[in-house]
Amino acid sequence: MAATDAQRAAVAGRCCVVCGTNRRIDPAHLVSRSLGGCGEAACCVPLCRLHHRAYDRGELDLLAYLEPAWRAQLAHAVGHVGLVGALIRVSGKRQAADGRLP
Repeated sequence: MAATDAQRAAVAGRCCVVCGTNRRIDPAHLVSRSLGGCGEAACCVPLCRLHHRAYDRGELDLLAYLEPAWRAQLAHAVGHVGLVGALIRVSGKRQAADGRLP
């Protein structure tokens, strides 16, 4: 789902939390709306297109890049899906169809 104006404003002028580039920055939802995320600015972090796509595919572990500077966003994600759910989402360890971790 598309980012809100508040989310776009929250990442405007920021650099990608992974690589530090400031080109083509997207507001990346830590927890997508389809999984219970929201349109608040605290629900996203700045990622370049390359890292945003990798994160959405579950190929990127963001945890090391988010702590401690993006702790508020992590806490917001925990509020949506709980501690284990946020850890699974942020670490890129998506659940298998049967609900178990790969």
